[in-house]
Amino acid sequence: MKLSDKVKELRIQHGFSQEELARQTQLSLRTIQRIEQNETEARGDTLKRLAQVFNLKPVELIGQVEQEQTYLIPLLNLSALSFIIYPILGFIVPLILWYFKRNGDKSLDEAGKKLINFQATWTLAITLVYGFSIFAKVMHFRGMFSFYTYLAIPYGFYALNFILIVINTIRSKNLKEVIYKPAIPFF
Repeated sequence: MKLSDKVKELRIQHGFSQEELARQTQLSLRTIQRIEQNETEARGDTLKRLAQVFNLKPVELIGQVEQEQTYLIPLLNLSALSFIIYPILGFIVPLILWYFKRNGDKSLDEAGKKLINFQATWTLAITLVYGFSIFAKVMHFRGMFSFYTYLAIPYGFYALNFILIVINTIRSKNLKEVIYKPAIPFF
């Protein structure tokens, strides 16, 4: 059963009009209408509010297809940690996983694009940093930067990437929107 059908069925079972459900959940009437007409998917806070009104857990409210997403999006985010092995893998592994698992899944498609755009941006930035380091070494720009600066900048990029991946994996596991910025929109 689709989430839209389930929400409508539960609303009718509880004797709520769409307006009453909107009031109970503190969501807009238009949001309730869009969910019931399957024009949008309830995610994160919206899903929690709907489940709370019906005395359910968010996982109980969503169907089997949705439960599959609760592990696919975090897995997609976690796959970006492959950059630890080799920087470009942080882009390639999520790209392959996203390509084969996105079939019609709007939220997975969106999360995948955000992650891949961020990882592509990160890979480009780290390549430029390494390239500048080599250029500076060859051109003997020793006076501009110390040796430790050349180490600190790439390690800072790695640490930032690692932290953002972990945070977004946790956020996606809790059905919250992932936030990857800065990112150049390649996809």
